[in-house]
Amino acid sequence: MAKDAAPEEATAPPPKKKKLLLIIIIAAVVVVLAGTGAAVLLLSGKPAAEQQAEGEEEAAEEEEVVIYEKLETFTVNLADQESMLQVEITLKLASPEVQGKIKQRMPEVRDGLLRLLSSKTAEELATLEGKEELAGSVQKEINALIGAKKAAQGIQGVLFTSFIMQ
Repeated sequence: MAKDAAPEEATAPPPKKKKLLLIIIIAAVVVVLAGTGAAVLLLSGKPAAEQQAEGEEEAAEEEEVVIYEKLETFTVNLADQESMLQVEITLKLASPEVQGKIKQRMPEVRDGLLRLLSSKTAEELATLEGKEELAGSVQKEINALIGAKKAAQGIQGVLFTSFIMQ
């Protein structure tokens, strides 16, 4: 009988191997599920980022393109006859059409600005308020010359890129 018991023990796997096999299968399932979950998270986040980037590109395209026109340097004697002004002006324009109008009428633009600048005194231009008032006057002068009724249709801003008084 002892001989009969030995073959039965040899055919039946030991209980330790069953537990080890079960642990390996469970671990493999957990790894597969974790990998699948991570892949889903990463892939679902990518289209959202791409959609956000596309939305930002569309918003940038919808924004107006800023057009600048730099004028030649102006050097004038000021109205007080004791001071000189040298100024570089850059105009912020509403559209390429406005840029074309300014270039077409540049002699009139320069003449109007020379007259305007030479009518000011050093005392008027020495303050920030004086410079802001001058910028507003330049804007009105040029918009009147090119026939723009509103700033949104013509010169939107006047920038002094250099402003020297002596």
